[in-house]
Amino acid sequence: MNKITRSSNNLEKIAKDFTDGYCKKMLVIFGSCYAIFDGRIKSFLPIGDRHFFVKKDETLILHGSKGLKPLNWQLGGAGKIKFLVEEGKLIVKTFRPKTKESLEIIFEKVYESIIYDAHDSGSLSIYGSESDLSNYLYDHPEIIDKDFQPTAREFETPFGFLDLRGVDKEGNIIVIEVKKRSASPADAQQLKRYVEYFAKVEKVKVRGILVAKSFPKKVMNVLNVNGLEAVEVPWLEIFPALSNEKPSITIDAFFKKD
Repeated sequence: MNKITRSSNNLEKIAKDFTDGYCKKMLVIFGSCYAIFDGRIKSFLPIGDRHFFVKKDETLILHGSKGLKPLNWQLGGAGKIKFLVEEGKLIVKTFRPKTKESLEIIFEKVYESIIYDAHDSGSLSIYGSESDLSNYLYDHPEIIDKDFQPTAREFETPFGFLDLRGVDKEGNIIVIEVKKRSASPADAQQLKRYVEYFAKVEKVKVRGILVAKSFPKKVMNVLNVNGLEAVEVPWLEIFPALSNEKPSITIDAFFKKD
């Protein structure tokens, strides 16, 4: 069975094939088009060469030749998508009943149309978050200090959750703040608060260590003035997929933030 079917150049045939494949297969078009959006806000996208596709869950995306963000898009289930031919042009129409919004994408030229019989049961496994890094340091304490013995992770304090807590060979408390990015003065100040808190509560000497990818001069100044330590760790060597960390906002919020 062919995974990819290239539709004919006949627009009526493309419209029929896409209608038949709707919600069953991925539908892809490379063509020259313009788009009209009508709703609470209105927009017009001038003619240009675009990459259009509809996923099996009805997600619609129209990309230009540059950039990450789609030019037009629609979440799966927001509205039914229709494929029509009018006045010699292939037209994609969708109406969102919940928001009373409509989108029309008019293809004046179709360079290629593809129906992709896609199957994907996998899910993305993400690693490289600060929590993962803390866990790694807990299992490899020698990276921080040869005498460091971790005793707790995510230790709750009045100032937040301390990433790592432990002791050295002399029984002194060591508190660790972990950052996967370059350290900031605010990180140093947060570590200072942790050190002061444990020194007051435990009545013992407390060492504070800030772990980060790099330390600007102004951060080192704050650490040195307060008797705090810095450990630079090459996270990208430990976690090569660090750049794949889960985004802090949803894709819906990302596209709406403009």
